[in-house]
Amino acid sequence: MSVPAASPQPPLPSTLPPPTNRTWREQAITLAAQLRTLAEWIRLSDPPANDPAGQGSAKAALDDAIARHLNEAIVVAEKKSPAIQTSFNGAVVERVLSQLDAAQVALLLRAPLGYVQSQLPGIQAHARHHLSRGDPHRTAVEEVVTAAAAAPLEESGRMTLVAAFRASCLESREEFSRVRSFRNVLIMGALVLTVLASALAIAGWIRPEELRLCFEPSEGTACPTGNRPRPWDVFFIESFGLIAAAVSGAASLRHVRGTSTPYGLPLALAILKLPAGALTAVLGLQLMRGGFVPGLSDLDNPAQIVAWAITFGAAQQLFTGLVDRQAQNVLDDVGGKAASTPEPSGQ
Repeated sequence: MSVPAASPQPPLPSTLPPPTNRTWREQAITLAAQLRTLAEWIRLSDPPANDPAGQGSAKAALDDAIARHLNEAIVVAEKKSPAIQTSFNGAVVERVLSQLDAAQVALLLRAPLGYVQSQLPGIQAHARHHLSRGDPHRTAVEEVVTAAAAAPLEESGRMTLVAAFRASCLESREEFSRVRSFRNVLIMGALVLTVLASALAIAGWIRPEELRLCFEPSEGTACPTGNRPRPWDVFFIESFGLIAAAVSGAASLRHVRGTSTPYGLPLALAILKLPAGALTAVLGLQLMRGGFVPGLSDLDNPAQIVAWAITFGAAQQLFTGLVDRQAQNVLDDVGGKAASTPEPSGQ
């Protein structure tokens, strides 16, 4: 089989383009470049013009499709777009990942069967990683892998692998979407709590007598910043609650693993804890003033008030701890932690 001579490569530019603003963009651009190199190698090794089976037009169409998918993925990944909008709706991430997945599917259709058979371990791992144990596509992949161990891969096996790979790619992108959706809920929750905490601080500044955080022990009056209510008392208490929430939240995040998704779920968790701590500090002191905690309704000095504000601020972990566990479940679902359980022996 004659192989056409490769066209001379253009010289490398003297300066490389600047990196993009996100890690996932760089990973997508690198993967697209690798797939483009692989597609070119397949095209030169098995050119459509030399196909004796008369399938040259089909191979040429697949070559064009691969180039089109990769070009679109690179263009979108390199394009500057509003960071907040891109991260919130996930459209750019979905466009890039779906185009890369489509290019890989086209490569499996275009490549010789020998190459596809060499990719069986990766396709099997991908299916196990993202598809549940009872999924028909995952079962079909296992059957094709078992059959390919005894005989060369056939065209029907290729189509089975392509269908399973498409299904696992779709599930992978849906896992990313679930992470993004939960992250957006956390961000909106943090925004609402921040607005409430700010409104409470402003109300305390305007009406310090109505929102006073003072206690009346047997000897005079004890307020957060002295012996009388001041406009900045609520803000003062919220500040200590926020600091306490930051410290306790940092300690709790040690149990939350990082994520390889484009969406910063652990960061959203940390942000949620800050306004929650500010609010619980103020609300906790108000409960004490109302006698909700027997025996602790009369604090003697500002130091005790601040100490209890810190305690209530750190206590936000009692509520956000439930969110931490749900976030961990969402992260565990990425990559199918339950679905990637090793297959039983003999399968």
